Parts: sequence; C-alpha cells; structure tokens
Amino acid sequence: MSIHFVSSSILTKKLTAKSLNEISVLRDTLPLFNHVRQFDIDESLTTIVSKFKSFSDIIILGTGGSSLGGKSLCEFAADSAPTTHFCDNIDPKTFKKLFKTINPATTGVIVISKSGSTAETLMQFMVCLDHWKSHQLNVSNHFVAITEPINNTLGQLAADHSIQCLDHATDIGGRFAVFTVVGILPALIAGVDVNKFLKGAKSCLHKLDGDISSNPAVQGALIQQNLLSQGKTISVLMPYIDQLNTFALWYRQLWAESLGKNGKGTTPVAALGTVDQHSQLQLFLDGAKDKFFTVITASYDKNDDFTVNYDAAGLSLYQGHTMGDLMEAEQRATIDTLKNNACPVRHIHLDVVDEYALGYLMMHYVIETLTMASILDVDAFNQPAVEEGKILTRQYLAA
Repeated sequence: MSIHFVSSSILTKKLTAKSLNEISVLRDTLPLFNHVRQFDIDESLTTIVSKFKSFSDIIILGTGGSSLGGKSLCEFAADSAPTTHFCDNIDPKTFKKLFKTINPATTGVIVISKSGSTAETLMQFMVCLDHWKSHQLNVSNHFVAITEPINNTLGQLAADHSIQCLDHATDIGGRFAVFTVVGILPALIAGVDVNKFLKGAKSCLHKLDGDISSNPAVQGALIQQNLLSQGKTISVLMPYIDQLNTFALWYRQLWAESLGKNGKGTTPVAALGTVDQHSQLQLFLDGAKDKFFTVITASYDKNDDFTVNYDAAGLSLYQGHTMGDLMEAEQRATIDTLKNNACPVRHIHLDVVDEYALGYLMMHYVIETLTMASILDVDAFNQPAVEEGKILTRQYLAA
C-alpha cells in the first residue's frame, strides 16, 4: 500500500512537543491499541460463530459504531456465508420489509449497544423479540447481545429471556470498536479473514513505534491542520472501490464524532468513485475551495476482469479494453483534474483490496483522528453535544 500527496504546494507543520508526548503516551497505553496487539479469538466466541453460521440470515441490530465497523468488514464476506442484514435505523417499513424476506427459524440476531441504553437499539430488540415469539421460537437460541458488563437495560432484557451476553469493552468507545468483538463477531460469521484484518491493523500500529512525526497518519493530520488554517474545512474521502464504500461512512463517523467539539473540527464527506464523478465532482472542482481530498485507488487483475470487443460506431475507444482499464483511467483523471484545479489531494493506492488493507486503513485513520484531536486540543473519546437530543427524545416519548 502506498500513500502520497499529489499537491506539491501542501506544507507540513511540525508536531508540537505537547502533541508528540500525547501521541507517544497513547501509543503505549491506549486500551484500544493494547487490545489490538493482544486480541485472541477465545472458545466462547468460536462456539457462537459456529452456531450462527448454521443460520441462513444474520440480523445485526445497532447504530453508529455498533454497526458501521462490522458492516465495513462484512463487505469482504465469503460467498458461502449467511446473508447479513445491518439494521441501524428505526424505520418501521424497513423492518416490515425485512421480516417478509427472512425466516425467523433460520435467522440469528446480534444486538449491540455499549451503554445498553441506546433507544434505537432497544426498540429494534423488542420488535425482533416480539416477531420471533410470534413464531413460537425460543429466542435464546436465536439471539446474542453485546453490551458493557454492568447492570443496564439491554443486559437485563437479555437476561430476562435467557439470551447470552458478550462483554463490550468498557474502555473502548463504539466508533473505535471495530477491532473488538463488536466488529469481529459479525465478520467471523460472515467468513471474513479476521486474522488478516488484525494483521493489517497491527502492521499500521507498529509503524507508530518509529519516528512519530514522520508517520503517514500523523503527517496526514499535520497537513490537514495546515490546510484548515487556509480555510479548508471539509475533508472528502473518495475510494474508487465498492467494497470500501461503507468504510468511508465509518470514517465519516469517526472523524465527525471525535473532532467536532468546541467550535473546532472539519466536516467529513464520504464519496464514491466513479459514482460521484456524476454527482459531487462538479461542486468539488468548481465550488468553494474549502476541501481536502483523499482518493483511494486500486489495481485490477486482468484475469479477474471483463474485456469487451464490440464493433459499432462510437465504441472503438473501448475495443480490447477491460472494465478495470476504464476504472484506472478514471481514477487517474480525477486525481489529475483535482490537482489541476488547485485542490489539495492525498492519494492512497492499494495493490490488493482485502481484509489486510482494510485493517491497515482503519488503524491509519484512528491514528490520524487521535493526532488531529491532540492538535485541536479536543477530547477524541466523548460526544457531549448529542446528549441534549437523547434527553429530549425521552421527554417527547414520555409525553
């Protein structure tokens, strides 16, 4: 995997002694990093995976960090694995449609909430419980929950129905939890190579053991600090890889929820090439010059591609070319067009798109996010502003 910046005009500031020390301390003591270094798939997890693999469908209930990480991993699901359905909203029509397509008798349900009090997840859980009960099924054979090992509503509701509960790490927040059982359990059931994913994450984390200031993730944060001082308040992540579309949404939550505090932060935008060449690219190129771009590209194996040969007017350009050839040409064209229009661009190229690459990318962005939080002097691990909405929701529901 290669990472480089296309725009030569981008200047990097130096990491302050304060931030250098903070990143050094996090590298050595952060529970998330220690968890990744030591993660092991224990016997209890293996037993659940074996049981749930026998189902034809798996429903994952959760929202935000309880959903996006696992969903990103499950983009690499094996063809023979159960079909996964990530339910991260509470639209009744979506659930009615889902219930029409699955057979409860052959479907397993994973319920995830770190706090155990997430209103949306609790509602999803109760609706599913009622649906499974209406089919005269023993819910304890079909459900498993993940929540903190403390007395909370989700844990109590699960206990009332003899549903097994797995512990959500108390010292790892939801948006960072993809490297824990929250992301790993759905991935294992889906046949994802979790060991390769964790190896990629460890490889990226290991690079932090060297010179912190020259680490690519740290450099990325420093460059964005410099661009922020120039009015670049929006960070666009644009993979040219369908399997990384959900990853871009995971990044959006990680960056926004970790950094948007005290009037600070930059706005993350998820895009997808080539789709957004026909949607957002006009704004990117000809709108306000307030954006920083990261474009993720890939190479394509001609043995796993499609070659076309049609002898018709207007199609000579495509003769003998593959779909991958067109994708690579469009990747290059977008990067060069952004550069030619004075848009600062970072280019990340993946020689292979697999679980290792995803693990590496996710850990890269965790490090970049934590570095940016240190630079902006905000707490990357809380989200105080959203509490008012939660309080008002409960008040309105009670009324």
